[in-house]
Amino acid sequence: MPPPITIRPVEAADAGELLALAGLLDTVNLPKDPAVIAGIIADSQRSFRALDPARREVVDPRHASFTVVAVGRDQDGHERLFGTASLFAYHGMPDEPHYYLRVVESTVHSKQLGTDRVRHLLKLGRDVEPWTEFGGLIVHPRSRGQGIGKLLVAARLLLVAMHRERFCRRLLAELLPPRREDGGNAFWDAVGAPLTGLSYYRADLLCRTDKEFIEAFFPHDEIVMELLPPAARELVGHEGPATTPVRRLLARAGFKPLGTIDP
Repeated sequence: MPPPITIRPVEAADAGELLALAGLLDTVNLPKDPAVIAGIIADSQRSFRALDPARREVVDPRHASFTVVAVGRDQDGHERLFGTASLFAYHGMPDEPHYYLRVVESTVHSKQLGTDRVRHLLKLGRDVEPWTEFGGLIVHPRSRGQGIGKLLVAARLLLVAMHRERFCRRLLAELLPPRREDGGNAFWDAVGAPLTGLSYYRADLLCRTDKEFIEAFFPHDEIVMELLPPAARELVGHEGPATTPVRRLLARAGFKPLGTIDP
């Protein structure tokens, strides 16, 4: 029988174990950086305090971020973090747009050859109507298969439902793409790196604070996928293997694909 699990707001004492969880994926929402982890915890604590009318602590809802952890006891009776997830109240605003590539399929015809060809295009888009973003969902490998991910999804949905005025009417979850051991992937190697001069990891870190370089360097016309190497094309629209369970959880919760990918 699996141990009882409690979902609660992250605390300062969780920093070490949260850093260890971050090291499993090392993503923009939860990087394996002690200073960033400390900031994530502090931001979450301020945001949760602002939900309590008795505290009268004012936090701009646009900058609110909430991190929860799944806590249980190991076989020795010690409290352990089995998983974590975050909720960002506002993602994508006029001063911080949400950038994406929309996947579009079109058919072109040649009279000379008397034949049609299907072409797949990627079009850069920017969205300034805010979303509430679900991110940072990680369950420790030793604790998977116990329903912890489902609890972390449900806890965030419940938080939104309890405080509708603090969140946006639209919910967004971006899924991690397939990545190599060095943190990169073939799509970024073929598209992002030549356009920006940045590694995937460096670009991911920059996106935490400012995504202006995407609008500056990415073409505003179409990117023709058929011109990309096969290894890059194969990744479009697919999440990494470790993220597939997250996609399934979100789908069961009502999330639907938008037909877009993260640049």
